[in-house]
Amino acid sequence: MSQFLIVTISILATMPNAMAQQPYAHLSADEIKFVTIDGKQSEVLVRSWESKNHYGSAVIIAASDTDADAAGLASYLRTNINARGWASISLTPAKGLYRPNYATTPEEITKAGTDQLQLTSNKSTPKYESSQLLELRNFQQASLNEALNQLTSTTDLFPGGKILIVIDDTAGMVTNLLYDKKTPTPDVLVIVNAYREFEYLIDPQSQRKSIAEQLVSMSIPILDIQSADAHPNAIEQAPTRLNYNQVKPAKYYRQYQMSLDLSSPSGWEEALDQIEGFSRTVIGR
Repeated sequence: MSQFLIVTISILATMPNAMAQQPYAHLSADEIKFVTIDGKQSEVLVRSWESKNHYGSAVIIAASDTDADAAGLASYLRTNINARGWASISLTPAKGLYRPNYATTPEEITKAGTDQLQLTSNKSTPKYESSQLLELRNFQQASLNEALNQLTSTTDLFPGGKILIVIDDTAGMVTNLLYDKKTPTPDVLVIVNAYREFEYLIDPQSQRKSIAEQLVSMSIPILDIQSADAHPNAIEQAPTRLNYNQVKPAKYYRQYQMSLDLSSPSGWEEALDQIEGFSRTVIGR
């Protein structure tokens, strides 16, 4: 009996490890694709059209330090935009942004590109050096750029318009990549609660232009979705993004202030309605 208990306990002890290595075990295998980032495989979740309308594809990237099926808006869009005529392609977001209540050791900072960038929680917020923030920012953007540039063969499976939906701090990173013309230009860019964190702590010569300044120089049709429960930086910067970009025709920039929070299914549906309406107007479907 005691041997049986030991074996049972050993099996149970290994179960969390096995589940951690299979984060998408609940999905069918044909939904899970891979790209190679910094020599390692990174998941891409692909769902085809689920309606008679085939408008194209929507690439979805959630906030950093989440996954390709991030709970909330990202997961909702991934599984519900298909019925509206768009295939969904969800990338694994970049990892490692410094956040309040997070800390990392100097040893971890010097190992950019490895799993050592995973930050530990439940520690007080330290003061970061400009060089540390710049190194991590560049690593994140390089990872996103590498992933986005490998998607052509996947998006080509779904002819039509190409939507790029980026959420929270990822929106700030991808905006910079598009501004620098490092990543393929979509037919529609959707930014949701866009912000950049700790940019002001980087040396002035290495700081990027603000999201508002970068957006105004783009000829991409942009839907700027803002909710009341967003990161404070996104809320604070929303009026500036609108002021800079309202010089554009409505087809090329629209800021939509959510009537509902993005913490509930009703808010997710409201956001999807806006994305569908704006995209179909722009692409002419």
